[in-house]
Amino acid sequence: MVRTVGVDLGGTNVRAALVDPATGSIVGSEVKRPVTDKQPEAVADLVAEVVRAADPKGERSAVGVGFAAMLRGFTGVVVNSPNFGWREVDFRGLLRARLGEQVELYNDLKAIAYGEVRWGGSGEARHVCFVFVGTGVGAGLVVDGRLDFGASHLAGEYGHVKVVPGGRLCGCGQRGCLEAYTSGRNIQLRAVEELRAGATSRAVELAGAVDKVHAGHLDQAAREGDAYATRLWDEVSGHLGVALANLVTTLNPSRLVMGGGVWHGCPELRRRTIDVFHAQANRPSLEGFTLVDSQLGDIAGVLGAATLAGSLS
Repeated sequence: MVRTVGVDLGGTNVRAALVDPATGSIVGSEVKRPVTDKQPEAVADLVAEVVRAADPKGERSAVGVGFAAMLRGFTGVVVNSPNFGWREVDFRGLLRARLGEQVELYNDLKAIAYGEVRWGGSGEARHVCFVFVGTGVGAGLVVDGRLDFGASHLAGEYGHVKVVPGGRLCGCGQRGCLEAYTSGRNIQLRAVEELRAGATSRAVELAGAVDKVHAGHLDQAAREGDAYATRLWDEVSGHLGVALANLVTTLNPSRLVMGGGVWHGCPELRRRTIDVFHAQANRPSLEGFTLVDSQLGDIAGVLGAATLAGSLS
């Protein structure tokens, strides 16, 4: 029986599991570790550690790693990883030096999209967009039933469409990106910055300190009518809702699958975003269209990367 290890390497945690790529079933237990050191060598060591922990008997024939990064084709070179601050890093080379040649690197949202299509109930839909709003923001696209990599592996870099020309600095190095306004990491950075500068919010009381405020605290504060959180959520939901509406208007998918920690963990932001989306999307594009939550949750990237790696076996 062929077994592969799937790894989902995000900006906050890394997950891995030994998987039967023919059935999408996990063999054994999922392993999860926090990412505390974002230097390339340290991250490669961490990935090797979780792979070996997930596959203690060495049963794997290949390893697939979904990583939050812009990749240069299938070379394994990370051109830009906003959440890690990397530029031009041969990360696949670092991984292969630790785990052997049967290791492949994929964009994390492409792995998530593939996992959801194969094992999450979206397989019957031929045209699907997957958008995850978490530490960062990204998308995966399925066109005519096939995962779309784009001309140079960069299809779906949706977090880096511009919503405010010359706006807030994004981790990618440019300004005004959707991710700079709507990702968990950037929402937190902005809120802490503004609260330190004199803004007041119930979110600080909920968090216990200004530096501990995150999107979940802001969402609760907005639900309670807090003025600062409400104004911020009006802006964030406006950017995200319009961006999603434009995505659906442009690509005409039959389904938009939403996921990520911010999307699932902030019900008030989610409600506001959906309202904006329905108000702004092209009306004919909504005929026969559904917006649904991801079915697999945090394990989607692991299953997708492991299944993609099955082709290496």
